[in-house]
Amino acid sequence: MARDFTTTSLSNIDLASLRDPAGIFELIEVVGNGTYGQVYKGRHVKTGQLAAIKVMDVTELVMEYCGAGSVTDLLKKTKGSCLKEDWISYICREVLRGLLHLHSHHVIHRDIKGQNVLLTENAEIKLVDFGVSAQLDRTIGRRNTFIGTPYWMAPEVIACDENPDSTYDYRSDVWSLGITALEMAEGAPPLCDMHPMRALFLIPRNPPPKLKSKKWSKKFQTFVDSCLVKNYQHRPSTETLLRHSFIKDLPNERQVRITLKDHLDRTRKRRPEKEGTEYEYSGSEDEEDAMNEDEGEPSSIVNLPGESLLRREFLRLQQETHTQTHLLQQTHNQDNYKRQLLADRQKRIQQQQEERRRLEDVRINPLQTLHHKTMLVLSCKTALISDVCVVILHLQKIFTNQAGKSMSSSSSSFSPFIDPRLLQISPPQSPQGYAQSEQPHRKGSVVNVNPTNIRPQSDAPEIRKYKKKFNAEILCASLWGVNLLVGTESGLWLLDRSGQGKVYSLISRRRFQQMDVLEGLNVLITISGKKNKLRLYYLSWLRNKILRNDPEVEKKQGWSSVGELEGCVSYKVVRYEKIKFLVIALRSAVEVYAWAPKPYHKFMAFKAFNSLPQKPLSVDLTVENGQRLKVIYGSHFGFHAIDVDSGTPFDLYLPSHIQGVIRPHAIIILPSSSGMELLLCYEDEGVYIDTYGRITRETVLQWGEMPASVAYLQSNQVMGWGEKAIELRSAKTSSLEGVFMHKKAQKLKFLCERNDKVFFAAVQSGGSSQIYFMTLGQNTLFSW
Repeated sequence: MARDFTTTSLSNIDLASLRDPAGIFELIEVVGNGTYGQVYKGRHVKTGQLAAIKVMDVTELVMEYCGAGSVTDLLKKTKGSCLKEDWISYICREVLRGLLHLHSHHVIHRDIKGQNVLLTENAEIKLVDFGVSAQLDRTIGRRNTFIGTPYWMAPEVIACDENPDSTYDYRSDVWSLGITALEMAEGAPPLCDMHPMRALFLIPRNPPPKLKSKKWSKKFQTFVDSCLVKNYQHRPSTETLLRHSFIKDLPNERQVRITLKDHLDRTRKRRPEKEGTEYEYSGSEDEEDAMNEDEGEPSSIVNLPGESLLRREFLRLQQETHTQTHLLQQTHNQDNYKRQLLADRQKRIQQQQEERRRLEDVRINPLQTLHHKTMLVLSCKTALISDVCVVILHLQKIFTNQAGKSMSSSSSSFSPFIDPRLLQISPPQSPQGYAQSEQPHRKGSVVNVNPTNIRPQSDAPEIRKYKKKFNAEILCASLWGVNLLVGTESGLWLLDRSGQGKVYSLISRRRFQQMDVLEGLNVLITISGKKNKLRLYYLSWLRNKILRNDPEVEKKQGWSSVGELEGCVSYKVVRYEKIKFLVIALRSAVEVYAWAPKPYHKFMAFKAFNSLPQKPLSVDLTVENGQRLKVIYGSHFGFHAIDVDSGTPFDLYLPSHIQGVIRPHAIIILPSSSGMELLLCYEDEGVYIDTYGRITRETVLQWGEMPASVAYLQSNQVMGWGEKAIELRSAKTSSLEGVFMHKKAQKLKFLCERNDKVFFAAVQSGGSSQIYFMTLGQNTLFSW
């Protein structure tokens, strides 16, 4: 700060007479982004003295420049990410002196944390960032607004959000100081690996945190315990804490400051280049589209539009229900039903085999001249499979005429999937279903990497195959705009669907087992690598690998890991209201993460369930009646659930009529059931139960053959891919609504779907793979 300012009392300054600060200070560089403006390193033009200048619209806040950075910066540069105990004592004493001054003037800081405690180059301590401070009510000396930073926030401040009648006073700053002391001793505040909303829920309910290591002195331990008394009315004041032995008995303060200054000087000399290797977030979070507020500092929480709603959603889903949850097992009637199920199952299999033989008989020679743009659609009022043969003679004439026509060669980058060996049975549709569809010519050869969905010009259905053969087995895929990201045993590829079907290699020599694109968050979620880690790849970084138009992006790391998770088996992204959950199945555990929006921009831990009795293979999360979270997972023995509140696992459905292990295909949470009803698909069948394990429908879904892959479609239908047929069934009634037959047995695998398009892969001889897609009819429930 300028020298003439330091000798003048604020009360003696006529603020109205001060001239425009423009020209007094020279702005050098941006050193931080505050809640209400940017902070610059500046220099007084006349004296050359450095200053920190916070520019807030037209207001410029000029203060002393603290060149050594914050306590958080100091921790990052210190070996072991922890400070010496005498340094912590010195810093806490200086913070307490600053707080005593504030509290004596009826002001609460409300955002005490390592990032807001700065050091000068002479190791002086400065308390900064009063952006969320508040004036206490002078009559009762208490506040009842919710503001601060989650991990450092006092229990009584959090209680104000849950109960508007709750209040707190200046001693909330004392709690935050205690958490800051833990931060300086352990490198991070307690619960920092948890989702901030989960931390807000746990802080008032957990016992006060303590120092983990026993290396610290008894004085330091009692000081932390004194700061972290949960009942703020019993918590000591700043004045009392200044008399605590940990603060009062600081040995040789001058020597402490000298050693701290030496450390600051050494770290400044070997200071690395600006941290920029981690790829910065850039995306339009769809849950915050309407917000135009300025970004706050990392870890700062203020009452922003929509944020209160998000907090309350998290709180409601975490509230413990006082009604006892009874883990209901199958009743005596359901045991009788299981016995009946085995007999019915054998009967259904016989009926399916009979239907299959009839379909085999329908494949007659004239069909082998079928034009590649013609689709055989059998539509009648009943659409019964047993009635197919009645119309065969009429169809023979149609296809004999078609055979006489010349076959035009296509310049398209994909070839037809339906040819002489395929027959489709569909439900009733309009006569237009017989019309042939013309495939529009492909545009340009330039890849379109913008996430914009392009609808087909024609409403007619189609099934096509891309010419590109992948040398390795395709394990997963996800749509990114109009293009398709493809994960194989040996890498990640992009299939350009907007141009000539060109394929771009994005990442090589890495196995991609599962993936999902979240365009609004600018991330690709994957299970990838030899150790099956859960990684997030930034879409902006992947886009630049194709376009090569941003050299700065190439220097940054384009991915980050979700926690320290390894050995991931599968995951599921679950959206509820404005919350995005990520449920992960591990070797013997299930973990739940949730997306933390601004300023975190990452998935953070929410709940973990370890040492499960069965190994989870597939997983999902349901919200019962919008209030209760329940994890559902499948194993080799059946399906199980975990009550998220209690953490208690229990069996949902164990198919005792099947000997040996089973293969769980899909967990489908039926729409319009308030998250209470499930369709569980396994082996060649599926059952309807509720989230307590009770059978809800006598109907059983029965596939014609054992499917290799089962998927739930947005049209409330279930599709199964077998070696000889692709079946489509109603998720509501399990009735058959469509089937494709083909003579050549193939290993088919569902990849992804969006709107009216379904993508799947076929593994061919030699281990190569090709991608097919179906464009479902838009004028009927389902049409091929």
